[in-house]
Amino acid sequence: MEFMYHLKFDNLFVINIFVIGQMILLSLFYASILKNKSQKKIVKHSVCWASLILGLQFFIDYKQFLKFNLFAITITSLLVVAFALLHFYNMLTEFKTYYYITIAIIFFMLGSTILYLVGNITLSLSKDVKLISWALNAFLFLIYQLVILYEWKISFSKKMN
Repeated sequence: MEFMYHLKFDNLFVINIFVIGQMILLSLFYASILKNKSQKKIVKHSVCWASLILGLQFFIDYKQFLKFNLFAITITSLLVVAFALLHFYNMLTEFKTYYYITIAIIFFMLGSTILYLVGNITLSLSKDVKLISWALNAFLFLIYQLVILYEWKISFSKKMN
C-alpha cells in the first residue's frame, strides 16, 4: 500500500478485491463446516449470485471497482454474517465448533460494515470524529484477530501435544 501511495496511485480498488476475496474464503470455510447439504447449497449459490451481481456492476460501470464501493462492502459482509448466523443456529443443537470465530465474525463484520456505511457521513465532520470511527474499526479488527488466535489455540494446541 505504501508503494502505491508514493507513486500517487489511488489504492481504493484494493478494498474491493479484499472484501470479495474475504467473502469467497469465508464462504468456503462455512460451506466446509456446515453439515446440511441444503445449507451448503445456499452458501455456494449465494456467493455465486453475489459475485455475479458485483461482476455485473463492475462491468456496467468499471469506475465502481476503482473507488470505495459501499455496495460491494455491504453485500459481501452481510452475506458472510448470514453464513455465520446459519452456523451459529446449527450450533444450538450440535457440538460448538468454531464458536468463538463465528461470534467474532458476526460482531466484526456487522460493526465494520456499519462504520463503513456511516463513513460517508463522517466526511463532513471534524478530523477527531473521523479518527474515532477508524480507531473503532481498528479496535474491532484487533479483537477479531485475538479471538481467532484464541480459537486456534483451544482447537489445535491440544492436538499438537
